[in-house]
Amino acid sequence: MAKRRRRAFGKIAERPKKKRGRYEASYPTPLEYCSRYETQPARQTRYFDTYDDADAWLYQEKRLIDLGAWSPVALRKADAKRRQEQAITFGEYAANWIETRRKPDGSPRTPDTINHDRGLLRKHLAPVFGDTPMDAVSVRQVNEWIDTTAETMRDTPNARYNAYVLLNSIFASAATDPIDDEGTTLIDRSPVVRSIARPPKKHKTVPVTDAQIWALHDLIRDRFKRPDIATGVVIGLYQGLRVGEVLALRRCDVFRETNQLSVSASLKDANVLDADQPRRLVRGNTKTQTSVRVNPIAPELREALYDYMDSHVAVDPEAPLFPAPRAGGFLGESSFNAVFRRACDMIPELQGCRFHDLRHNHVTRLSNVAGVAVASRDAGHASPRMTATYMDAVSPDMLASGYDRLATAANDRSVQSAASAAGVDDAIAARAETLALLPPETQAQVLKSLPPDVAAAVMVAMFNTKNE
Repeated sequence: MAKRRRRAFGKIAERPKKKRGRYEASYPTPLEYCSRYETQPARQTRYFDTYDDADAWLYQEKRLIDLGAWSPVALRKADAKRRQEQAITFGEYAANWIETRRKPDGSPRTPDTINHDRGLLRKHLAPVFGDTPMDAVSVRQVNEWIDTTAETMRDTPNARYNAYVLLNSIFASAATDPIDDEGTTLIDRSPVVRSIARPPKKHKTVPVTDAQIWALHDLIRDRFKRPDIATGVVIGLYQGLRVGEVLALRRCDVFRETNQLSVSASLKDANVLDADQPRRLVRGNTKTQTSVRVNPIAPELREALYDYMDSHVAVDPEAPLFPAPRAGGFLGESSFNAVFRRACDMIPELQGCRFHDLRHNHVTRLSNVAGVAVASRDAGHASPRMTATYMDAVSPDMLASGYDRLATAANDRSVQSAASAAGVDDAIAARAETLALLPPETQAQVLKSLPPDVAAAVMVAMFNTKNE
């Protein structure tokens, strides 16, 4: 006969012949809940392997009744089982997030970005978090991943940083995106509470002069017999286009009557998300919606561009400006870069130069003479803050010119009235405006390179602007 013990609330009965659930804990169903929950048994029952577990359960049930938060045991068990079955793992949520996430403006992300995130998830995140339910990933688990990858990914800091950004973005969405009409989120808060510093750039932008770009143009045209790539190179410097935007250009994108160039697409691989399909180059979307633009054609570029079009581009308005020599269609980025890099290596000053460096050079030049706002509009950037990160192609001649302009501005101040002399001159204000867009560490480096009096004036201007 099972042993029974008297208790103030409920009872616990021993079941000696049972290997599991040796103790039966039960208590009468509260009468005040019977009308709310119909067809309830006379007693609420659960089974436990130890007496202490049974005793603790009865204590918790009594507390629920006293607090008015009680519900039938069977209903709670069924609800817990349903939640467990429906619990989504990090791997499942992250895979869906990568495929369906959109840009802040609502437009779809590019296939290249999706493919990149797939690789980060597969290589760096899924092995650690993949099988864990989203609401079970802890701050400690994330911190351990951060500490561990500081050693295991020491040689690939960019991949580690990008994986962290992806991890942080996924959990931020899970903690803020509602999953029902009541605004419920999948998790209460993100377990990502620490940050990882962006690794410093390994590649330094190569400043390119006009003489060097035309020497590169002539080398590619004459020695490599590629007038198409030679023309694409000068477009890169004088128009500041991304390589995909250059290769997606058609004859109809060049408006010779008004000397304007339309940028409305970027060359993409339509099958980039399907590794089993052959590469198929098409005109895809630009990087952002603001990248669609019509800009003036630089005067230095016009003659070379128009001569190339007259001699090498089909008269069809839809004809690619840079066709693939054998396969037809658009010239691929890999073929373009192969010639570009070989040619750069043959010019000592351009060794290590990347095509994207030409875009940095263009933005730096334009912002230097026309301001950040104009350069941002020309480059198709979403914000001037992004443009500021491109202003790093500063040549020694540009530095010398900057000092000359500061000296001229100082002379002009000496003849201004006392009222105007009390204000900050345009050169200092422009430099302060530009510095304010840069990261703090870059601001410090630039200020150190300036003469002490100029640096002090710029710092005062930045402070005054911030507090206006």
